[in-house]
Amino acid sequence: MSTELIVLGAIVSAIAIGILTGARHLYSRLDLHEESLTSIRLLTALIAGLLLLTGLGLIVVGFAT
Repeated sequence: MSTELIVLGAIVSAIAIGILTGARHLYSRLDLHEESLTSIRLLTALIAGLLLLTGLGLIVVGFAT
């Protein structure tokens, strides 16, 4: 069990959740066309999803080693 990987994975997962939460509050304040807002939401979801999967992967590898 590698404590460093588990902690790093938890931090990365927390950052991903923070990005999703912060973006949700920020989107309501943006004055953009619906098409642009949809693209920004998709990009944010992809980035946060990759971070979340990376964090969960680090946690799994941390427990496996």
